[in-house]
Amino acid sequence: MSSLPYPWIVAAVAVLIAAGAGFAMLNQPAAVPAGESALDAAAVLLRLQSGIAAALETLDGRLSHAASDLGGTGLNDAAARGVLLNLSVTDPAIVDCTVSDAGGTLIAAEPAAYHGVEGADLRDQPNVRHILASKRPIMSEVITVAEGFPAAVISTPVFTNESRFAGFASVVFRPEVLIAGVAGPAINGTPFQVMVVQTDGRVLYDTDPAQVGRMTFEDPLYADYPDLLDAARRVAAGRYGTATYGFAVDGETVEKEIAWTTAGLHGAEWRVAVIREVG
Repeated sequence: MSSLPYPWIVAAVAVLIAAGAGFAMLNQPAAVPAGESALDAAAVLLRLQSGIAAALETLDGRLSHAASDLGGTGLNDAAARGVLLNLSVTDPAIVDCTVSDAGGTLIAAEPAAYHGVEGADLRDQPNVRHILASKRPIMSEVITVAEGFPAAVISTPVFTNESRFAGFASVVFRPEVLIAGVAGPAINGTPFQVMVVQTDGRVLYDTDPAQVGRMTFEDPLYADYPDLLDAARRVAAGRYGTATYGFAVDGETVEKEIAWTTAGLHGAEWRVAVIREVG
């Protein structure tokens, strides 16, 4: 499992408190102490970061237990399919659960609606090449999976009781569903919006559902907003920080401020951001 180092979190809190202070000075009545708003901004963002990290690690932990069970049952019998099916119902973000052999061929998928992908050769996927070579867990970016839609995949190796590498087990999940379960409660009653993006600019989650799936650096929607693209490049390049940019809302360009941090698993990084209008 992957978690961010404690000193980094301390540094992030300092940056986020500064960002919150910026929100306060630009937008709050004089009677509201700037530090109070700063702490609100920091608290919301850290709640998002920790909640998303915990949700990913929960998926990863359940997958690890399933892989251990598969190591004792074999990869393609009734017991193995039972393990996969039980795993598939543990989280609403999970689409299906699969197991692949040591050559990268997908040999079992559950639930039954996804039996059609069995037999697929997955070796062209970078995450599969990684796990076959390293025998270590990995989380992919959002990719077009064998099932035919965009999703993220967490994979972990399966070893037999004799410690022989037999293949790997995977959960295929929709990040927007996983993140929504954290984001809704985190921002309830606050002025913030939430956005989560990959480092390539793909929007994994946004308070505005129309933004989900967009590629920030390629989508024509953003082409006329150079300061937004500059902010997006800063988000992609840095694990935490703040920026301002303009964007059209209801036909008018408004100024927004974004503060972001990072959540992730097995080396994959998601930028987790809160956004607030400032003018």
